[in-house]
Amino acid sequence: MSFNFQDMLKKAEAGDIDAQHDLASAYYWGEDIAENHAEASRWYRKAADNGHAASAFRLGRMYIDGEIPKTDPREAARWFTKALACGLELWEIRFGSYTLADVFYYGRCGVPVDHAEAFRWYRVAAEGGIDYAMVKLGMMYAAGEGVKKDDVEAARWYREAANLDEWDGWYKLGICYKDGVGVEKDFQEAEKWLLLAAGKDHEDAQYALGLMIANGEAVEDCGCDEVYWLGMAADKGHVMAQFALGEIYESRASYASAYAWYRIVESHGNAQAASKLQLLVPRMSPKDILSGQINHAYLLVQFAKTAAWKASEALRDAQRKHANALENEGDSYFYGRGVPKDYGFAYISYREAARHGSSMALYRAGLCCLKREEPYRNEMEAYAYWSLALTLHGLVRDELAKLEEKMSPDDRVRGQEIANMIREDIEANKLGE
Repeated sequence: MSFNFQDMLKKAEAGDIDAQHDLASAYYWGEDIAENHAEASRWYRKAADNGHAASAFRLGRMYIDGEIPKTDPREAARWFTKALACGLELWEIRFGSYTLADVFYYGRCGVPVDHAEAFRWYRVAAEGGIDYAMVKLGMMYAAGEGVKKDDVEAARWYREAANLDEWDGWYKLGICYKDGVGVEKDFQEAEKWLLLAAGKDHEDAQYALGLMIANGEAVEDCGCDEVYWLGMAADKGHVMAQFALGEIYESRASYASAYAWYRIVESHGNAQAASKLQLLVPRMSPKDILSGQINHAYLLVQFAKTAAWKASEALRDAQRKHANALENEGDSYFYGRGVPKDYGFAYISYREAARHGSSMALYRAGLCCLKREEPYRNEMEAYAYWSLALTLHGLVRDELAKLEEKMSPDDRVRGQEIANMIREDIEANKLGE
């Protein structure tokens, strides 16, 4: 053990709050003792009751994260409040306070929606430097949710986020300047902030910037015309941008393009687009109608491709999350966190995590191959996993070199054959390809 458990326990029982906190953390993380959240929460509570700020915060996090039976976010709020009262710095509590704010804002974890409480914790997160909390705070001021409506304060918080390069902050501040809400109307400032957000592929900013150009409100050269920016938003499914494109093309007598975009918007159940089509079609020649139908079919194909790409990305994201879960499961068995230490079970979890894309699991799987007892110990398989993990870091390179020294040339050849089989299995298991 890296610490004397009995000595720490004795100090904790005698009322040493630092020892109580350290003991709780050891139980929480499973450091040199079996992971035990019940004991962790008990000792965090003792330390927190005696004024230990970090313990109060950790106890609050356990309530939010569901690590204490009968989770109650209101208890988390109580302990976070105590943590702040005991001297915890805002930056230390910021992420936890943002999570807690979301719970109250959206009414999660069995608590009713409470905008006032949500506002309180978003403000803690914002004052702790969380840029997206600043945007949320600005939105609550703008809507009068949990606080008296104040457009000036809303704009101030949007600016705070914008100054930290938060894309929604750029967009929201740009809209404030465009409409003169909370600040003096200033099209040049509006264009500056919207252009920043639009350049980061923010579809609402692209739509707003396109409208500014179309309405003659743009002051500087945006580098592209309104059709470009509205098209960028429309391609992402922004219905209002799609409708605006229809109107622009109609005004330019590009009836085939207008027809195609109105048809796309109409498919969303938009009555205004349907009305536009009823007035447009009688003005179109048979050739225009045919071209419009072709354009519409092309747009449908493009949207289908986009939907397929998004589905593929969603599958990849699920794959990554699954790999992380498997890797965490492997860690539990490898280190004996909450379960008996078992390199065999750890190997199974790491192997599956590697199949789902985790490069670190390749290293861990190889390590398990060497740590398992006979007859399951397998140097050639360890060599195979480490060969695949060679690009990870120097540690793998050094350990692989030491392992190679112990192996015969034939064993190394066999190890490479196993590595090729593992690589093929990983490739075959990839989703969305």
